[in-house]
This record gives sequence, structure tokens and C-alpha cells, in this order.
Amino acid sequence: MYPRSFPSDGVGSERTVFNALTRLPDPWHVIHSVAWQSLRNGKQGDGEADFVLIHQDHGLIVIEVKGGSIQIVDGEWVTSGANGKHRINPIEQAVSSKHALMAYLRDTIEDLPWVESGHALWFPEIKATGDLTAAAPDDLVLDRTDLERPAAAVNDIVNRWNLHKAIPAQQVAAIVSRLAPTVTVRHTLADDVAAIEASQLVLTGAQRAALDGLRRERRVIVYGGAGTGKTILAAERARRLAADGFTVVLTCFNRPLGDALRDDFETVPTATVGSFHRLAHDWITEAGMEFPEDPEPSWWGEPAAEAVIEAFDRSGFTADAIIVDEAQDFDDSWLLALESCLSDRDDGLFLLFADGHQAIYRDEWEPPPNLVSYDLDLNCRNTNQIREVVGRVFGDEIVGTGVDGPDVELLKAESPEGEDKALRGALHRLVNEGKVLASGVVVLTQSRATKDRLVGKELAGLMLESTEGRGGGVLVETIHRFKGLEASAAIVILDRLDTDQDRALAYIGLSRPRAHLAIIAPPVVVAALS
Repeated sequence: MYPRSFPSDGVGSERTVFNALTRLPDPWHVIHSVAWQSLRNGKQGDGEADFVLIHQDHGLIVIEVKGGSIQIVDGEWVTSGANGKHRINPIEQAVSSKHALMAYLRDTIEDLPWVESGHALWFPEIKATGDLTAAAPDDLVLDRTDLERPAAAVNDIVNRWNLHKAIPAQQVAAIVSRLAPTVTVRHTLADDVAAIEASQLVLTGAQRAALDGLRRERRVIVYGGAGTGKTILAAERARRLAADGFTVVLTCFNRPLGDALRDDFETVPTATVGSFHRLAHDWITEAGMEFPEDPEPSWWGEPAAEAVIEAFDRSGFTADAIIVDEAQDFDDSWLLALESCLSDRDDGLFLLFADGHQAIYRDEWEPPPNLVSYDLDLNCRNTNQIREVVGRVFGDEIVGTGVDGPDVELLKAESPEGEDKALRGALHRLVNEGKVLASGVVVLTQSRATKDRLVGKELAGLMLESTEGRGGGVLVETIHRFKGLEASAAIVILDRLDTDQDRALAYIGLSRPRAHLAIIAPPVVVAALS
């Protein structure tokens, strides 16, 4: 069964069928709520099916489920339920879903052999007798009586369509993987970081719903706090679209995050990946235009967007899908520029991921209009102890996965000398005593001046290094530049929590570590976070 259990917010009639299908024998694969987006003959198309059944000896069956009562009036289908009466054509939906799905699989799975396929209707709340229409004969319609005999009912559909041609096992696996992908996030933590062992975090229900929604909608914004998996979902969606033949732009605001994503997609030729600043430079110069030698901050607004649009016009660059992480930091004009390169301005995919608490570059950010929204509310990155401290920054109650870790270290310091002393002790406890690898630790600073003061120092026998000069020591970086990234352990040096900007930076910095957090700050800040 995919998913393993029925979603809590799913349709009741589909739940009834889902529960019945759990009793099918192996090796049936039952996938609920299948949605796909595809490119065919240069056009983008969507598809959806309530249930897809796959068997290595029988091929594929698409089942359309309709709840409520059914009437056929003058050849037109009418369903009656809690929300009133609606005209439908379930047989047409089942047939079109089947054909579109098979075309999608042939387009996206290499060397897929011919797969036999059939379709059926299931009305779990009524008893149907006789042929409903010429296109919906009795042997293609399942009703409430079939809920007690799902294996026999499905076998009837197999025989009705003469589905007896075997599929190679590897192709069955490829079909299941394509229609019901499992997305996992692996975090391997040092053994001695307060006994937090290597773990595997599977996407939460909210993340699954958002990922599923991204396969159904074309203009989407996903909201989520720090640690809820926005970047993971953005990258995963980009990978799957690229695998399906789409050309994709995956971009973000933060340069180090953009570089990390770019490295991850190095072997994906149909994906253009990087921070907007880097991509803008590449697009402008590749179009034969002059890029400002040292652009003023004001240039990185409408002038940059206009230059990018002109570059698209000159080069003819287009993409089938635009995916933007850290969208809350994007100038409105940048989003308009990115939309302008969509190969299909009406049906092209435009997906944003945002967190209002992390809006440190734009005041009063508002998303573009006409976007379908999804919310991620479960923090999957931080331990319970870290999550509770992060929540105190804005007074939020953040829901987590329930993973316990060490207590957060709150270290008071009122001078640069005090910060160095506290940092020396924290590093000694983590690396020298705790045996955490130096590469898994990051020191984050609220101010650039503090970073510049620390880089090049040796504390607790460890060299403090910048991103550009990284060797085998401990990375020191500003919270600004580390936004969107994460580490096993972080030591965050805060100066103040006076303004919204201060709190936004604190929120970002404190949420970066997965397992261990130490905070070095003046007593008033320590008190606010205690």
C-alpha cells in the first residue's frame, strides 16, 4: 500500500476502498491518489487517478472512486452527496486517466515494455445492478458488495480486460518508484553528540501532502518554518521534474546554499541551479551583455530583473519549471523576470518556498497572487531542546518530531574577550572531549565584525576558518551567509534581540544545528532565550 496508511484528511469513500484493497494478496501494489505532470509533444499536461493497481503478472488497473448515490439522467451521470448534486463522467475520467498514465510511463521510463492496462469504477456506497451505460457495463463497475471480496473483484477486472501479460520485476519497481516515490532525508550525526545516533527521517505527512500537491498544481507556494524541509522538497521536486524530461530552474537567495544545490545537480543537465545573483550573472554574460563590474546594491532590484529579461530575449533561454527557495528574500521584480522565461506562460510550473520569519532582506514581503498554498508545520531538523529555544525567539510553539538531545548551552559573555573564552570552552567540550568532528561544527555570528575577528584564531587547539579558506578546522560564518544550510552542531554568537531583524537572524542561526546548540550572548539575551 502506498502510502502505508490512509491520509487523515482523505476522502471518506476513498478511505473505504483503500481499506478494502489492503486485503489484496501479494504481489499487488496499490497506490492511492496518483498525480503526475508531464511533457508530451512539447506541451505540459496533468493527470490524476484515485487508485492505480500494479501486478507483475497482470499489468496495471486504474480505478476511479465515486462516493454518494449515482443517477444517470438522459445519459448524464449525476452524483448526490453531502455537498449536493454534481454532474460527472466517471467512466470518461477513468479512461482518460488510464491512457494519460500509460503515455506518461512510456515517456519517463526507459525501455518500458508494453504494459497491459484496464480501468474500472468503484461506487462504495451503493449497490449497482446491471449495466449503467454502454461504456460502463456491469463487469467494469464495483459497488459496496465488492468491499467484502476485494481480491475476487479485482480478479474479475483482470479477466474482463484479459490482463495476463507479465512485466519484468525491475520494470514493476520502476513504475512503482515513478508513481509512489519515497523521499528520505538522512542525517548522520557524530556518535558522541549526546548519544544522538545516525538516524533516517522520512518525510512527514505534511511534507508528503505538500510534495503530492506539487505534482497536482502549477502555481504553488509552500510555507514552512526553519527545519520543516522546504529546501529538501524544492530539490526533490526539481530532481523528479528533470527526470521526467522538464527543463528546470532551481534558485535561491543565499550564495552558499545556491552553490551547495548547484553541486548536488552537477550531473543533471536539464537543471539550471544556483543563487539568483549567480544565475543572473551567467544569463547576462552568456547573452553577450555587459555585467556591471561592481554593481551597487540598488542595481540588485528592478535593473537586475530587466537585464535578466533582456538576456532571456537575446539568448532564447526558456524553462518548463521555475522553483524558488527562500522566496521571502526575492524582490518582486526577480520573480517576474523568472516567470518570463517559462516556455509555457499559462501552464508552466512556478513553485515557491518561503518562511516569513526568515525575511531578512525584504520588508513586508508579500507572495505573488494566484498561488495555491501549502503549510509545513513539523520541525524535522532540530532536537526538542533546540526547537524549544528557537520557538522563544518569536514566541512560537513549534511542533517537532520528538527527538531528544543534549540541553542547549547558554553561555554569558559581555565582551570580545568573554566571547573568545566561552567559545574556547564550547569547542573543547564538543570536539576535544565529545569527539565531534570539527567538520560537523559551525560557529555562526550575528555580525560580520565578530566573524572577521574570529577567523584565523586558534581556540582549543582548533583553527577557525572562513568558507573561502576552509581546511580542516572549524567553519566560522555569518548567519546571513549560512541561511538555508545546516550542521550537526552550532555555536551561535548573538549580540542583541532588539529589532525584528535581530530576532530574524537569531531564529535562523539557532535553527541551523541538528543535534547540539551552544549560544554565546549578553546576559539579557540569554535571559530572553532561557
